[in-house]
This record gives sequence, C-alpha cells and structure tokens, in this order.
Amino acid sequence: MSVTWRQVPAPLRTLGRWVTIVQLVGYTTSLVFVWHTTRLVPPGVAARYRGADPLTSEAAMQFPKSLAEMLTITHTHLLSMAVIFLLTGLGVALCAEPSERWKRWLIAEPFVALLVSFSAMWLMRYVDPHFSWLLEASSAVLAVTFYVQSYLILGELRLLEKEGAPR
Repeated sequence: MSVTWRQVPAPLRTLGRWVTIVQLVGYTTSLVFVWHTTRLVPPGVAARYRGADPLTSEAAMQFPKSLAEMLTITHTHLLSMAVIFLLTGLGVALCAEPSERWKRWLIAEPFVALLVSFSAMWLMRYVDPHFSWLLEASSAVLAVTFYVQSYLILGELRLLEKEGAPR
C-alpha cells in the first residue's frame, strides 16, 4: 500500500503546502542572487569563483575563492539543499501522479545534480573555467526539477482542498 496526500491528515497537508511555498520563495530568491552576481552566464559564474581581472571586467572586483571559502560554500549548500530536496522528494512521493517511474526520477535527479554541480564548481575553480558550462547545465536541470516538484505538490494539495479531501 502506498500512502498519498489523500490519506495524510489535513494538518500535514497544510504543513506540506506551506513548506513548499516557503521553499519556492527561498529558492527563487537564491536564483535572483545568482543572476545578480553572475548574470547566469558561464563567464560570470567562472569569475565569481576564479576571480576577475579588474582591468577587463566591468563588474565589481572579484577575487578567487579560497580553499576555506570553497569548503564553506560546499558544506553549507550541500547539507541545506539535501534537506530541501528531501522535503520536496517526500512531497512528490506522496503525490498520486505522475507514474512511479517519473516520481523516482524526480526524487533522485536533484541529488545527482547537486553532486555534479558541486563537482563542476570545484573543477571550474581549480582546473578549467570551462567547467562553468557543466555547473550551469546541472544547476538549470536542478532548478527545473525543483519547480516541477513544487508544481506537482501544490497542484495535488490544491485539488484535494477543492474536493474536500478527508480531514
């Protein structure tokens, strides 16, 4: 027997709805910050971590991230984002739709993308700035997946609310 949002008590559905909404605001804010600091282009991403030559850059001076900064960024982001995707993964697992295969993909993909993104970040910083393309691609897939997950969760919870699902 699989449990769905329909079987979950109303207070837990309310919790699921509000956690998802707050995560949407937080995640979107982080994307606005990344746009503000990198313009969401590979050269901007590379400059953010590798530093930029103040003579050729129109942006504010950027210095290469130190090893300590790289470790701090990786540590805090990986742990916090794992929790975010644990919560959205649980929310997707409770959805009646999509199919089991799609649910499993939507649940696993963010964790793979996180590992690829942070590996690309380190490779970009210490090996070659062209790894910024890999970081951008994996981060884009991660963002799309997050918004799809959130859409599925909120859509199902709204439908159940309209139907007057059992409390």
